Amino acid sequence: MTSQLRRGFAAHGRGARRGILAAVAAAVIALLFGFAAPAQADDVSQIANGLSGSRLYVTTGARSAVPDADQAAIRQALDRNEDADVRAVVVQSGVTKERIGPMLKSVAQRVDKGKTYVAITADGKMMAISKDLSGKELNQLIAQTAGGDIKTRLIRFADLAEAEADQQARSGMIGAFVTLGVLIFAVAGVTGALLVAGKRRRERQARQMAELKRGVEEDVTLLGEDIARLDLNVMDPGLDPAAREHYEKAMNSYDRAKAATERAARPEDMQAVTEALEDGRYHMTATRAVLAGEPVPERRAPCFFNPQHGPSVKDVTWAPPGGVARSVPACAEDARRVLNGEIPDMRMVPYGDGRRPYWDAGPAYAPYASGYYASYGGLDLLSGMMIGTMLGSMMSGGFGHHVGDVGAGDMGGFGGDTGDIGGGWDFGGGDFGGGGDFGGGF
Repeated sequence: MTSQLRRGFAAHGRGARRGILAAVAAAVIALLFGFAAPAQADDVSQIANGLSGSRLYVTTGARSAVPDADQAAIRQALDRNEDADVRAVVVQSGVTKERIGPMLKSVAQRVDKGKTYVAITADGKMMAISKDLSGKELNQLIAQTAGGDIKTRLIRFADLAEAEADQQARSGMIGAFVTLGVLIFAVAGVTGALLVAGKRRRERQARQMAELKRGVEEDVTLLGEDIARLDLNVMDPGLDPAAREHYEKAMNSYDRAKAATERAARPEDMQAVTEALEDGRYHMTATRAVLAGEPVPERRAPCFFNPQHGPSVKDVTWAPPGGVARSVPACAEDARRVLNGEIPDMRMVPYGDGRRPYWDAGPAYAPYASGYYASYGGLDLLSGMMIGTMLGSMMSGGFGHHVGDVGAGDMGGFGGDTGDIGGGWDFGGGDFGGGGDFGGGF
């Protein structure tokens, strides 16, 4: 009997120890994995998407601070104050203004609606940005809401902003009536000046288009004459099939260029013409190579100095008078001239009462040049070759260039791409202090 009791107590002890060890293991696992993987913070895209369909967004880290009933009351207040169009974000405690400022501005740019954006932390600190209210006015509104909980402060802020918006609307209406009389007298003079300026602009554009069309027609005619001189009989069964194929493609390109020239009504329409011309000139070069029993040449960008020369054969270093040296593609003859210190054969186009190199003949020739190099890097190639020329300076000033969005960056806990941040927003630091630039490159 005694031995059985001893065996029972021993078994009970082992079971208790196993239970304690299991509990300790579970606690360790909870510590390791629970604290190692905190909840992912809401990123800018999530906040922007939320505010696109609602005027209130409560981030994951702040949901415990705003009960569902409070959220419903806040949304109702924000929705009824339509003139102020306030959109609010509730974030977790401890978020700094250096993080909230850029987040608010980025979210506002993404949502692309709403006039005032306000952020409040779970521990009650508030700041705002607005297109209609100045930083000083925002700080005054925030100060008037001090002392309340999140629901009370946001509702009060929305009501005050609505009253301010109504006041501004009334003041703007009075000012509009005052200035209306002045504007009526000014409109006649301004309208007359605009009509004169518009007429001159149209005349200038028509003159530039006529010059451009003459220049393009010269290129088209030259390709047609080149095709006619070769005068291949594509129906001849003895003709090399490769020569026939290139020759037919050259003729088709010529037809496309001629038709596009006839349809062209704006400088931009000329890009289609020169794209077809570049294609036709290459196929004429390939046709002659096949007929001569030579390898079909590599397809390279047209000769920079004169695209009428057809495909280039090599790149040479060249600088315009007084300009910076750069690498440009050149045909065999122009490459020889440049390497020997001679002047290459420039493509001179109609300009005013004379002629100029196409890269110095004004913005109307930008699509013309772009078409020739569309298959070889387009404006990226041209902008490098034309540094210091009229077209080059225009391209560096924005022609054809696309400025990408500001790259992704650390939003200090909000995550996501910050988007393209524009101007027009005034900051109110509110409980964080004065407004202003919040750094971080924004």
